Amino acid sequence: MDTVTEYQSAFQRRCCRQCWLWAALVCLFLGTLTCIQGAERSSRTFRAQPEVHREKEVVYKLSPFDLLKVTVYGEKDLDSEQRISDKGMLSVPLIGEVPVGGLTVSAAAQKIERSFVEQQYLRNPIITISIKEFASKVVTVLGEVESPGSIEIPPGRNGIPVQIAIAGAGGFTGTAKTTEVNVTRAAAVAGSSGRAVVNVDKILKSKGSSAPKSGFLVYPDDVIFVPRRVF
Repeated sequence: MDTVTEYQSAFQRRCCRQCWLWAALVCLFLGTLTCIQGAERSSRTFRAQPEVHREKEVVYKLSPFDLLKVTVYGEKDLDSEQRISDKGMLSVPLIGEVPVGGLTVSAAAQKIERSFVEQQYLRNPIITISIKEFASKVVTVLGEVESPGSIEIPPGRNGIPVQIAIAGAGGFTGTAKTTEVNVTRAAAVAGSSGRAVVNVDKILKSKGSSAPKSGFLVYPDDVIFVPRRVF
């Protein structure tokens, strides 16, 4: 009986050792697999991504006669809806006229907030501006084009490329001098004088990476004159 008991005990100890050995091997395998998967995830995470070219976003700037809704958070009596004046001013309840022409919506809202604080009407105003209606904007195209006249700038845009304006006027005639198109500015534009001579022919023929992204921009009330070519 003792011999049988000793044999059973030895068998049990041998089984336990084998179980522990198999458990250790399984843990070692799982640990190695986890490390490999972690390394693969890390390599995927830090792998250099190809650079994607994005065009610079053009932000709309407020113009005279744009219709705006100005909301003052928590102050319903100060909410208003009106157009910007021809001088770029917006009349705001309590604080009076605020120059917003040429500013972005966010910059105009910040300017009105500062005015409320400076005039000690509100301590921490939160201003929201929304454009209810864009003012009508046109450029005039004259000279050697098929249909001289006014070309509308699309709503929400401050200007359009000169070649697009000319295309809107029917394009050049056969006698147009496309290398010396005259643009007369209606208002001062940053970085440009009151008059400019534009080589539209070069813009139209430009290709690939050397092509201008938008060409030469014309703005509301600019006058484009296409001269006649001298033979």
